[in-house]
Amino acid sequence: MRTAINITTLTGIFLAACMAFFSTAAYAGVAGQTQFVNGSVKIINSAGQERSLQKGDAVHESDTIVTSRGASAQIRMRDGGFIAIRPDSRFKFDSFVFSGKEDGSEKSFFSLLKGGIRAITGIIGQKNKSNYRIATAASTIGIRGTDHETFVIVKGSEMAAIAPPGTYNKVNAGETIMTTDKGTINILPNQMGYAAAIDQMPQLQPVNLNIFTVAPSPALQTGGGVRESVVVDSAVQKQNAAPQSTVPKNPQMRPITEDRGPTAPPRVY
Repeated sequence: MRTAINITTLTGIFLAACMAFFSTAAYAGVAGQTQFVNGSVKIINSAGQERSLQKGDAVHESDTIVTSRGASAQIRMRDGGFIAIRPDSRFKFDSFVFSGKEDGSEKSFFSLLKGGIRAITGIIGQKNKSNYRIATAASTIGIRGTDHETFVIVKGSEMAAIAPPGTYNKVNAGETIMTTDKGTINILPNQMGYAAAIDQMPQLQPVNLNIFTVAPSPALQTGGGVRESVVVDSAVQKQNAAPQSTVPKNPQMRPITEDRGPTAPPRVY
């Protein structure tokens, strides 16, 4: 009788362990969940298989989301972060690892190939800043705990008639760093960084209102808001803020949501 009980107990433990293992394995590659889809949005997996993205769909590492003109999507990341993908964009979830806490193994790496996103960071990157980054053809965007927007304009696109090709990054709260082969700049709230190419030094510019909107200054932001130096080819050099790169005392704020009628949810950028 005791032998039978022991076998039953061991069998139960084994089955529970198997269920936990397969549940963890199935969840391990999930980067986030789709919260909102507007218009025609495609998701392409690592094998190149393409399908329409639907609300509630899981997004895995190595997946690429492609939005058509007028379409957008919002993804809630597993670490509590949030990504809104703008129309006519191509955004890849390169690698996502998260065990539920910052233990050094976590990472959140993305590639923005075209178009724009707005990202609010979650747990990943709070302690280990290098574990979060967004790569583009012209630069790499790192964070210091932030709400930021990144936009890539490619040659020959419609946006290229509005602004020069390259990578644009604007901070709403917190701070980002923009890095190319030539050096690094720090970007603070309501400042915009621009990198024309990976072999050119990024620079602060006035916020381009054809790409971004101006956000209210965060209450906790202090100290005047402009870095006194940047790293250029591994050497520290002085810089001045670009004209109009900070928000005036009484700016006219424009909403970052689009009213799409009484029956449709707002589109967030």
